[in-house]
Amino acid sequence: FNPDTFNDTIWFSRLGNSSLGGKARGLAFLNSVLYKYKLYDRWDNVRVLVPRTLVITTEFFDRFIHDNGLQYIIESELSDEEILAEFVASTLPQEVNTALRRFVHVSRKPIAVRSSSKLEDSYYQPFAGVYSTYMIPSSENEDQQIRMIGKAVKSVYAAVYFASARGYIASTANLISEEKMAVVIQEVCGEQQGNVFFPTVSGVARSINFYPIGHEKPEDGIVKIAYGLGKVVVDGEQVLRFAPDYPNHVLQTSTPELTMRDTQQSMLALSMQPELFKTSVNDDINLKRFNIYDCEQFTSLRHVASTFDFENQRIVDSCYPKGPRFITFAPILKFNTFPLADILRQLLLIARQEMKCPVEIEFAANIPLDNSKAVFNVLQIRPVAADSLYAKVDWKNIDQTKPLILSDMALGVGKVNGVADVIYLKKDTFDPLHTVEMAQTIRQWNTQLRQEGRNYLLIGFGRWGSQIPSLGVPVQWSDISEAKAIVECSLPDFRIEPSQGSHFFQNLTSFNVGYINIDTYARSTDFYDEQQLNQLHAIEETHFIRHVQLTQPLQITIDGLHNHACIRAAVLP
Repeated sequence: FNPDTFNDTIWFSRLGNSSLGGKARGLAFLNSVLYKYKLYDRWDNVRVLVPRTLVITTEFFDRFIHDNGLQYIIESELSDEEILAEFVASTLPQEVNTALRRFVHVSRKPIAVRSSSKLEDSYYQPFAGVYSTYMIPSSENEDQQIRMIGKAVKSVYAAVYFASARGYIASTANLISEEKMAVVIQEVCGEQQGNVFFPTVSGVARSINFYPIGHEKPEDGIVKIAYGLGKVVVDGEQVLRFAPDYPNHVLQTSTPELTMRDTQQSMLALSMQPELFKTSVNDDINLKRFNIYDCEQFTSLRHVASTFDFENQRIVDSCYPKGPRFITFAPILKFNTFPLADILRQLLLIARQEMKCPVEIEFAANIPLDNSKAVFNVLQIRPVAADSLYAKVDWKNIDQTKPLILSDMALGVGKVNGVADVIYLKKDTFDPLHTVEMAQTIRQWNTQLRQEGRNYLLIGFGRWGSQIPSLGVPVQWSDISEAKAIVECSLPDFRIEPSQGSHFFQNLTSFNVGYINIDTYARSTDFYDEQQLNQLHAIEETHFIRHVQLTQPLQITIDGLHNHACIRAAVLP
């Protein structure tokens, strides 16, 4: 990057000579792949590219810490809010401020300020969702936008020392003093509609599908997409799922009842009001949430929505009739108004070949309101650990009598040894309105078990790690770092789709943590006997959660190849 020569023809540049960090390294890789395979204009009326990007390398992080005397924070016990205040009050190197001013002058679009640490996006410790991404609206006042971006850069630097990052780094046997942060400054994909800015489609695509259904195969891959910003996808909210080889076969839209129940309920957009951006530990401080029935004001809804026809009791794949709208992406997936499935199919195939392992790609696409060329932006790529699909288990020699848990939807790498502790949510008192309270309890107990060097089995209802508390317990990865296997159960009125595609799920598979889904209403072979645990003495207990310990380790066997799991107590209570 050279501020004297930087112009709108330069698409990817870096400031500094040290490490790009994991995320930016992946973007540079993607940029070269798009060029190598001439994907930029392979599809009619679509440009496929990495957004305009400036990477601020790790040397400026080191200078920022040193010049502002912030080394003491490494060993401090400050809260996240106190750390953030210290960082935001400090001064960025002058070269960074100069580069930001030149980039904003050329770009004139909303800017995403993204983390790119040295440890991020590696195979066995991806740090998915651990660090922050802040979005900054464009502004006619260039100085105001630069000040906001500067605060966002310092907030990303501060995130290295937040409690969640410390917990994750400790669980991966790394040292926080060795972590370095680069920052990605990137244009946001999308278009302004009213006083908000968002893309038509965003999502996550994997080249491997851990839970194929029907005629899908693991190697076909899987895609999760949403209307609006992709944070709803990576945070584990309810979005649309499809295999890129079968875009017309979407289980969630196969009946009107499923369409109304299982499709996207709300969308996120970036507020274009600069005054809404404030320095915060939460990176969604200036994002606005809209219920789908409030999205009628957005013209782009017609590209992604279907309508319920009351008179004929059917779903019409159009926005012309009047009636409730549902985000089915039928115009794109059924009628190919935008070649999303084909772009993703080709990208996943090429990226997997080039990376020599399964991959996960984050993306966003915008279909302009003025009928100009559509844009497909590739935002991130990371390797996916798929060891669990290749672990073989000889079930003939495994005792499955009197099980605690049986499941035919599981991921894991054979036997999990040495686990005698179980933390589980109580079925009789489970309440989705109190999941935040449950997360706080689990965080405390996890810290105690980490200090004692003990691992545990974690059992709950709904989706672990969802950022929407009504879908499950909103723990972060560091909150359950000592869990060697986690179980997601369904209740009659609380059946949530597994978390595949979220940041939480990416960390889970990378660490080879056993994952088990139990849905006795969909699979008659699934089984969970909570009474076995209820008979044990509780080491700790609240109204919602119990912690018990067995006299001998549990027999935990998880066959990721055949998605079968069995957990039983060696000595029954």
